[in-house]
Amino acid sequence: MSMIRNGALASLACLMLAVAPTTAHAQAEELGMMQRFVDLMQGYFNIIEMTHSVADEPEKSAILHMQKIKEIMEERGQAARAAEVFREVLKTSENATIRSAASVLLAETLKETGRSDEATQVLLQGLKESVANAQP
Repeated sequence: MSMIRNGALASLACLMLAVAPTTAHAQAEELGMMQRFVDLMQGYFNIIEMTHSVADEPEKSAILHMQKIKEIMEERGQAARAAEVFREVLKTSENATIRSAASVLLAETLKETGRSDEATQVLLQGLKESVANAQP
């Protein structure tokens, strides 16, 4: 992917150089504009690669989904619905990483809705599971 990206960026830079104005001042401006364009495209390709990386790893993908659910539900004033989702993940998932993230997100949601005692219990249970899963 990065070879294709670098080739595409090099081709664009060459094309832009070929059609660049000839005066020194205009060339400097064009080079600056081309550099900004190449930097922008590099950032764009980095975002695509990161998105692909997250989508390609189920644990990262699940955590991203849970974070977005929390964000959207909170914006709608429906934090209780987000808490239900996290509880369901805790009931159904056996993956320690996903369970840990769900536990923390659930605790944050509970704390933010004034249920700090319940949040503490969720965190203590998550800690207990994490310690049990830790390798000696």
